[in-house]
Amino acid sequence: FNVYSSEDGKQALQIIKNTNVDIVTLDLKMPVMSGEEVLKRIKAYDPTIEVVIITGYGTLKSAVEAIKYNVFDYILKPFNVSDILATVKRCLERREISLRVKDFLEEVEKERKSPIKMYKHVSHFLTKLDEICDPTKSEGYLDFVRLLASTLESDDHYTKGHSERVNKYALMMAEGLRLSALDRNNLQVSAYLHDIGKVGMTIKNGALDEHEWAVMHDHPEKGAKLVSPLRLPNEVVAGITYHHERMDGAGYPRGMKGKHIPLFARIIAIADAFDAITVGRPYKDPLNKNDALLELERNAGSQFDQELVEIFAKKMRKK
Repeated sequence: FNVYSSEDGKQALQIIKNTNVDIVTLDLKMPVMSGEEVLKRIKAYDPTIEVVIITGYGTLKSAVEAIKYNVFDYILKPFNVSDILATVKRCLERREISLRVKDFLEEVEKERKSPIKMYKHVSHFLTKLDEICDPTKSEGYLDFVRLLASTLESDDHYTKGHSERVNKYALMMAEGLRLSALDRNNLQVSAYLHDIGKVGMTIKNGALDEHEWAVMHDHPEKGAKLVSPLRLPNEVVAGITYHHERMDGAGYPRGMKGKHIPLFARIIAIADAFDAITVGRPYKDPLNKNDALLELERNAGSQFDQELVEIFAKKMRKK
């Protein structure tokens, strides 16, 4: 590593502005300028610079500030040097991903008008990401997935924010089922990426004809193929692949029935449908929350998992 040191916060900021810095280890109690103020200025200058706070003066207020400004780690003195080195290694890994994602976002914006080029670029990016590291074991992986999903969504009213809302509704069912923290995290990844297979598809604002429906039916398996370089857990990929299956076997792509449909897929199916019903489509007006829940309940047992609909409806009606 190339290491630079400073006697106070003001000098540290000058070094950061004049040098290409990846990581800053920062004390809270410093002369001239407080560590919290230095943190704010670093993140204002370049949010991708990773910061690790190492201090003997930790307080609840400073911990809250650290979370607010996305500090990588918060370490209290006395510390173990080997722990610091391990933290720096993980920090560099997240920094590398952040920079790759930043470049990727810029390229996606350039290619948004060319769906085929956009699909190829996304596929290439996910393959290269796997060569850098195993992203599923990286800090901030869920943030990366959220950013990826929101970037790939189109800017129209009907799809913007769709993955975020599906994630929120899916988590409500996960809480009702009392899923473990690991399962909830994996479910979120699956929910955020459930529609990634639509990348490169030209979807018109209107009812789809027979050919367009056939193309649309390909997106779950296309999505599973697209994320294959990420080596995601099987249940995450299953949520992406089978979220359009129905309990009565009339869904796609496999025509699976009942509990043979993986849990994540059954959860996402409800979250996905509720968002579509409440946001609406160019050819269909949205329903309010209560009417949308009644629609889910009418289709419970045939299209949707009865138990999951009951859990979701109960939680939504409390809101």
